[in-house]
Amino acid sequence: ELGNSYTYLGFNLKHKPFDDIRVRKAINYAIDKQEIIDGVYLGLGINISSPYKPGTRWSNPTLKPYSYDPEKARALLKEAGFTKNANGILERDGKPFAFEIITNQNKEREKSAVIIQRRLKEIGIDVKIRAIEWASFISRFINTGDFDVVILGWGLGLDPDQYNIWHSSQQAPGQFNFIGYNNPTVDKLLEQGRSELNPDKRQEIYHAFTEQLLADSPIIYLSAGYGLTAIHKRIEGIVHPIPPAGIGYDSHKWYIPKPYRRNQISAN
Repeated sequence: ELGNSYTYLGFNLKHKPFDDIRVRKAINYAIDKQEIIDGVYLGLGINISSPYKPGTRWSNPTLKPYSYDPEKARALLKEAGFTKNANGILERDGKPFAFEIITNQNKEREKSAVIIQRRLKEIGIDVKIRAIEWASFISRFINTGDFDVVILGWGLGLDPDQYNIWHSSQQAPGQFNFIGYNNPTVDKLLEQGRSELNPDKRQEIYHAFTEQLLADSPIIYLSAGYGLTAIHKRIEGIVHPIPPAGIGYDSHKWYIPKPYRRNQISAN
């Protein structure tokens, strides 16, 4: 079943040229997400277009992920003022388009970075990769804002409220909007979503939020992975087919039939 998290590439929106939406979209078109799903996750993943679990009511069914389209990527970068130098690397104002992707020491994320590095080289962007152990990753780079691009993961929560991640007020060290995303329309929607009790109106609000987020491309959704859940055949009460909210959605109703129960010896 679909797991509860997704992997993304996130831009530091306070660093040039990532403040330019054309550059972010170009990189989104230049990355082949299916290649990452097949090559890194052995096909056990799906391409997503919002930070909500596909199939749940918060996931906006009208949104489509960015396609793999290197020609579109090149055109957007040209429009943003980049031209190729003698080495085949894009330049703007005499500065080569080069940056470092940092990630924590996680094999899947490191492999994803390598695939992305190769695709971006093809359109003239020079990428280096650095994998750092978690504690210094957070203290030296995330909390200080001293990074260009990260590959990380977020949870696909069942609660649609993502104020902590995307609201412009959540950018202090230790807070979750470390990429510096700031969109007044999104801020307003996230505030409305928190105070709206009517589920249908809430759904409209969060669908509008994810539409704006996809258009802004502050992050690139790389993959939502499948969690391979193994459950002992003695357990009954599991909903079939598995609901979009996940296999654990109704776990309070699971039980083991009496003949199969084993007594536990507890240490008193």
